[in-house]
Amino acid sequence: MRLVSIDMLKPEMKIARAVYQKGALILPAGRKNVDRYVNSLRNMGIEYVYVEDDKSEGIEIPDAIAERTRTHCKQVLQDTIQQFSITDKLETKGLEECVNKVITEILKNPDVQVSLNDIASNDEYTYTHSVSTMVYALMIARKLNYSEQKLYILGIGTLLHDVGKMLIDRNVMFKEGQLTNQEFEYVKMHSLYGYQTLQRIHALPEQARLIAYMHHERLDGSGYPQGLRGDELNEYIRIVSIADVYDALTTDRCYRKKWPANKAMDFLMERSEKEFDPVLVGLFTQQLAVYPNGSLVRLSNRYMGIVSKQNKGMPLRPYVRVIQNANGEDIVPYELNLMKELSVTIIESELEINRNCPSVSPDEL
Repeated sequence: MRLVSIDMLKPEMKIARAVYQKGALILPAGRKNVDRYVNSLRNMGIEYVYVEDDKSEGIEIPDAIAERTRTHCKQVLQDTIQQFSITDKLETKGLEECVNKVITEILKNPDVQVSLNDIASNDEYTYTHSVSTMVYALMIARKLNYSEQKLYILGIGTLLHDVGKMLIDRNVMFKEGQLTNQEFEYVKMHSLYGYQTLQRIHALPEQARLIAYMHHERLDGSGYPQGLRGDELNEYIRIVSIADVYDALTTDRCYRKKWPANKAMDFLMERSEKEFDPVLVGLFTQQLAVYPNGSLVRLSNRYMGIVSKQNKGMPLRPYVRVIQNANGEDIVPYELNLMKELSVTIIESELEINRNCPSVSPDEL
């Protein structure tokens, strides 16, 4: 299995992970001749899909939770928010069940190095982002040996951390291109709107509500809405700020293409101690694959390959299934263990090959 741009789809490939939009099944796993769906996928805002082909046969892409759990949580969150828009009441029973299910699965998979990128269109970004951010936050908390009660507070708060975006004008929220200063100030209000909405749920712990209010704060005081710094930010907020930014960077947006995992991790590490808690950044990056399974990479000898497996504790030196020579010609694939071939390194990932990673402004996170 591997993740490919829809522009790379070929007749011999088949869908490896089902593609959904707004809860509806668009392409089931196993569907063949997928190249004929390129225009439809592009029109829906979906630019990447997981496929199986001869080059990626046998490659597994691990996730911290089951695919069906991730899909179900997105759907429950979407249904809950849509019901809220009609009735002005936010029912959390279904969300609570989702959080507890995710916690159970994460605790059962303590050693997984997460490689998965979730697939979603721009219209579904908030739901997909909320679920993925919750998973990442709980992965950090697992390393801190949080009790189940603390995991629940963190999980439900993170799942609802962007609920305020539902009250922001969609024309501004999903604007293509840079926001004006006035628009950015308006979008920043989502944290306050989210907090005020969650205040109406009396059963929700205050610490969970504060996640919605404070997840854009930074250790150096450069965040919003209050510009808090240092010890004014509790551990929940420090965790969610890291998870939130990582998922924002590694997900396609209407105004910016996603970054590769290695560049997103560099972003966090470069800003640790200043904006992000360095201990928590370290705990997080230990659980991620720098070069995820199924990703296309260029090697220092100019050969191309697909990352096939991770070497535990050595994130920069995974196994690579080499598929092209230095001239760009297809070859009989073979496995290369970069822990043994120390003269060969990864110099670029697919996303680095195909695009540059521009600087990021605060309104993009």
